[in-house]
Amino acid sequence: IMVQVNRWLQSKGNEYINVKITMRSQPGQDGHCGNFNGDLYDDDRMQVRKRIGTGGVAQAQLLFKTKTPITTADRPDINNCPTATLNAAKADCKARFGGKSPPMACLTDYCFA
Repeated sequence: IMVQVNRWLQSKGNEYINVKITMRSQPGQDGHCGNFNGDLYDDDRMQVRKRIGTGGVAQAQLLFKTKTPITTADRPDINNCPTATLNAAKADCKARFGGKSPPMACLTDYCFA
């Protein structure tokens, strides 16, 4: 298994990391990047959520002790935004704020206004 981590700090308030994991697929594997069955069409974000739910990794399967909350308290979950709406939000927010990564607050407001 190989893990590559990139940390982005250039956009204040929009910091994030990208992680690339290179490994052989495992029986029953599914998650954020799909299920590795060779069918790109069932790897859409909403399709994956239908298969594995919205709770994330079970506590017993965590690599680290602490589970970081996926959503911000008192805010809608961006993962519940339909794909077409989220794509439109990304385009609109990029046009308004510039940069490669639009502010999460803009995406959330667009999706759930």
